[in-house]
Amino acid sequence: MTPPRISIVTPSYNQGRFIEATIQSVLTQDYPNLEYIIIDGGSKDESVDIIRSHESRLAYWVSEKDSGAADAIAKGFRRATGDIMAYLNSDDLYTPGTLHAVAEAFKSGKSDVVYGNTWWIDTEGVHIGERRQTPFAPMGYLYGGFDLQQPAVFWSRQTYEKSGGIDPSYLFTFDTELFVRFVKQRSRFMHVNQFFAEFRIHPRSKSSTEADRCDIELKRLRSAHLPYPYDSARATWTRTRARTQRALWYVLQGDAPWLLSRIPDRWKSRHSTELAGPRSRWM
Repeated sequence: MTPPRISIVTPSYNQGRFIEATIQSVLTQDYPNLEYIIIDGGSKDESVDIIRSHESRLAYWVSEKDSGAADAIAKGFRRATGDIMAYLNSDDLYTPGTLHAVAEAFKSGKSDVVYGNTWWIDTEGVHIGERRQTPFAPMGYLYGGFDLQQPAVFWSRQTYEKSGGIDPSYLFTFDTELFVRFVKQRSRFMHVNQFFAEFRIHPRSKSSTEADRCDIELKRLRSAHLPYPYDSARATWTRTRARTQRALWYVLQGDAPWLLSRIPDRWKSRHSTELAGPRSRWM
């Protein structure tokens, strides 16, 4: 039986230092039904030469001016034909075996969104932390008691199309806004307890900058989608309940030592300006 087609889109702009490793992490999955699309925003560094060197194994690529990462991703998904979809930024990586594990998870037909665990890595690719996940808590995700690490999330084509797709008017939080719409349409989320991706934290990454823009977009997102205010007493109760439930899940799946090891970073995150990584104020 032919495995489901998986479409991966990589948006790129002046990430010549990292994009070779990103491309290799996708192509070396050796997944037999892969559709890999790269949308470059007109890079001025070596990115285009690197992408061109792999064009025989790409379903499509282009280098032209766009309106940012969300616009590039949306453009790529409009060309995608896969049953399963995801995007991988041009500085992040998939771990070996990820696409096979994702296809296997979708095989049951009981999930619309599949997600795994994530390593955080630095500029040199050294592991600086890990984000382990648990079964999904929809209201916890809406109100800050649960998170998803974008590089480790995959969804069905039907789910993406039903949601209306990426909203390019969000320049920073477009992934969160998309996942919120997945929740609102009652998508079925499945956690696979293995590491799917490596999320690179470096000074030029969008996740390391633009805190003010992120705050503005999150307020807009919450105003548009949440059933009751994020700063209400009811929301605080929802967050607390979700975090307590999640702590119990960690214990049950044998991750209590890891959870305890996170305490120093969580303490330091109280006054952190980091938007991603072990000391992110959002974790």
